[in-house]
Amino acid sequence: MTEHILELNGITKEFPGVKALDNVQFELKTGEIHALMGENGAGKSTFIKVITGVHQPNEGRIKLEGEEITFQGPKDANAKGIAAIYQHVTNYPDLSITENIYMGHEKINKKTRMINWKEMHQDAKKLLESLGSKLDPKTEMSVLSVAQQQIVEIAKALSSNAKIIIMDEPTAALTHRESEELYKITERLRDEGVSIIFISHRFEDMYRLADRVTVFRDSQYIGTWNVVDITNDDLIVAMVGREIKQLFPDKTNIIKEEVLRLEKLGQIGRFKDISINLHRGEILGITGLVGAGRSELCQAMFGIEPYDEGAMYFEGTRISIDNPTDAIKLGIGYLPEDRQAQSLILQWEIKQNITLASLAQYSKNGWLNEKKEREIAKELAEKVDVKTNSVFSLASSLSGGNQQKVSVAKLLTTDLKVIIFDEPTKGVDIGAKSAIYQIIVDLASSGYGIIMVSSEMPEVLGLSDRIAVMCEGRLTKVMGNEEATQEKILEAAMTKEMAVH
Repeated sequence: MTEHILELNGITKEFPGVKALDNVQFELKTGEIHALMGENGAGKSTFIKVITGVHQPNEGRIKLEGEEITFQGPKDANAKGIAAIYQHVTNYPDLSITENIYMGHEKINKKTRMINWKEMHQDAKKLLESLGSKLDPKTEMSVLSVAQQQIVEIAKALSSNAKIIIMDEPTAALTHRESEELYKITERLRDEGVSIIFISHRFEDMYRLADRVTVFRDSQYIGTWNVVDITNDDLIVAMVGREIKQLFPDKTNIIKEEVLRLEKLGQIGRFKDISINLHRGEILGITGLVGAGRSELCQAMFGIEPYDEGAMYFEGTRISIDNPTDAIKLGIGYLPEDRQAQSLILQWEIKQNITLASLAQYSKNGWLNEKKEREIAKELAEKVDVKTNSVFSLASSLSGGNQQKVSVAKLLTTDLKVIIFDEPTKGVDIGAKSAIYQIIVDLASSGYGIIMVSSEMPEVLGLSDRIAVMCEGRLTKVMGNEEATQEKILEAAMTKEMAVH
């Protein structure tokens, strides 16, 4: 019996004008958790699609349990025990958990030729229980959290006797607690002999779970290492091709006069008694556990879900913000957490996305000055260093990090004084993170007041001048960067006592 359940050698996949995979290799052992890492655009997504039969390689060989094999489509791969769970979970929201698990391979009564619902519900319940879940299999998918949907996806893979499960960025949208639950499920599957390819940008995922790690860069195979033998610095060099000596840039911002102040701001059922201020040139970090009310507070400041208690002051004057238009007119911009759903129109050009919030600047008597629009879009795309061949390219063609840069460029088309960043580096690779950090620091140095919501402790500590911690809708502590530590932040994030002002 071969040591490797899956082997890929010399895999090359070409699309018109693009070599998405260039002579890559990969080996997966039986009962192993193998991390696959690389920047956005490294070839990971194409690699998944080759393994699952979506794409056929132009060159190379695939061996499954020692035998060379060719997949003509996803059904072939699935029949051989290969399943994939994607970052953005795809399901049928109006159908039950059972229906989603057994979609395409329903249990049919041989005599009546009808679906055996009783057996399917029972088996779905057993699968969920084996993953430590108490979900009712008759529950509609639309009411489940992202973490619960992922459990259903894993149950679906197991229902077809998957021997290899590919997890694509499964922790990207999960809380710390939910990630821990997923880790336990993944380890349980490994202990039962399932082989897992775990794709992630997060180093903590790799160190917590994986036995080995393989790195792709620029569509090529860079190397494979035992996780215990590779350091963070070595991994970064492998992923980006250079050493990022300083992930967080040197700060040159000068903190000046107050630009924004909240006094006892509240929104029924979400947050209460939030009093804090922001200065020009300052980066104010807001952190806390998921569910603390951080995003809700930012959305209230921007007028998406207006606050109903307390007051806001902008440049010393009390203001009323009922909608985002009010906020933008005052000079407050907001970069939402979910850039694809809330910040960009993916099927539009980069140019159109950048200028969308400020079309009046390029219009006269209802006619759009396309030349001026194009010039501004190009200038701002270059300013935030969007990696693209043309501003006429679709936003969907960009990596996650470059999509985030386009979202920032869109904010810069309006006359802003305060910019709110909600999880600015969520789902982007280490190279893109470094670039986004530089943009944030540069904006602060230019005099913008920056509010940055983040769940990543190193990010909060590395960028913020002051740090505000929230717990269950309350502000529990505000501290300067010089006194802040991970321990102090975590303690404040888990206490309900209010901060003393």
